[in-house]
Amino acid sequence: MIKLFMNLPDSLQNNLEKWGVFFIYLFINGLFVAKYGGHFSFYLLPVYSIAIFVIATFYIKINLKDLVYKYLFWILIGLFFIFSVGLNNYVDGNSLNVDRWDAMEVGIKALFNNHYPYDLKDFMGRESSNLPFLIVLGMPFYLLFGSVGFLQSFSFLLFSYLVFKIFDHYKLRLAALVLLVLSPSYLWEVYTKSDLLSNFILVIGFSYIIWAQFIHHKKIKIEWVSILTALIFLTRLSVVIPLIVILFKAFYKFTVREKLRFISVFILVVSGFIYFFFRNAANWDTILEHNPFTIQGSKQPLFLSLSYIVMAVILAFKVKSYFNIALFSGLVLFIAVFIPYLLYLVEYGYENIMTNSFFDLSFFNMSMPFLIVSLIFILKRNFNISKK
Repeated sequence: MIKLFMNLPDSLQNNLEKWGVFFIYLFINGLFVAKYGGHFSFYLLPVYSIAIFVIATFYIKINLKDLVYKYLFWILIGLFFIFSVGLNNYVDGNSLNVDRWDAMEVGIKALFNNHYPYDLKDFMGRESSNLPFLIVLGMPFYLLFGSVGFLQSFSFLLFSYLVFKIFDHYKLRLAALVLLVLSPSYLWEVYTKSDLLSNFILVIGFSYIIWAQFIHHKKIKIEWVSILTALIFLTRLSVVIPLIVILFKAFYKFTVREKLRFISVFILVVSGFIYFFFRNAANWDTILEHNPFTIQGSKQPLFLSLSYIVMAVILAFKVKSYFNIALFSGLVLFIAVFIPYLLYLVEYGYENIMTNSFFDLSFFNMSMPFLIVSLIFILKRNFNISKK
């Protein structure tokens, strides 16, 4: 299927990319509108879809001076950052049906009190599934501001910085932020203090550093690439998909000595973190019964999980630009969630999926940063964007 797509005429492939990515963006956000729109979702869903389509159309057709987009870009950053901070202060996490924020805080408190972090319960009675480095990422915000929810506010600033670096026109930069702040799936993340989308903003930031500073210009040593890869890997198991897309081709071309250096440093960093986080476990049985790897383990057939890995490996050898990295990572991450979503839908029905939350829709947010960046690349390629 991938080979067939790659062999399509350029114009047809371009249209499939353009409308396919845009449809996926609308589909993910439409699910959140349908789930959280309540009795009004029947009306809100078409209104939202039409509004996004109209906004996109006018944005493409109207060309203002670059200075106008520059002012709007920085104003939007400031306003949304203040909004996200205020929302985090306003929302009581204990009133939510989402416990990702508390799972992270439980892990942080456990580490500072020399406790094993993975057999403790959060306010919803669940154990933390956060991998070690994700807990570390939440520490500065918990220590400085008293809440890991502020991670979302600062990850927004990181995303803003990334689009500033990746794109050279303020119209494109502003478009990326508009797509993000008009995304109900992202607003849900900010409201619920969830760390999922923030995690993948970090991943896309890593992917850009590796592309710009290692694959493209060779400014970073292999050891540092290995360290960064290990840290990203220790946030969520699902990051293995974009990691493969970004690095597998480069790793394949390494010499035997370079491969050994990369693997050795990777194992050393991962082992160090695992030892630090697991050292306070009462015994080996506690580790086997209570650990994040078991909780994050795939909830779908093994052959499906392996098929996503194979897909990522194949696509890694098709990478020719950073656009390819963003597009391929976003698409595989989306497929990896969409297929189990369909399986759950068939088995449990729409009511149980959407109303009774048998399936966690937030997993779709893993692909959102990659999809938004892909859409801006498509916008740049298909329409005349120039400074005035």
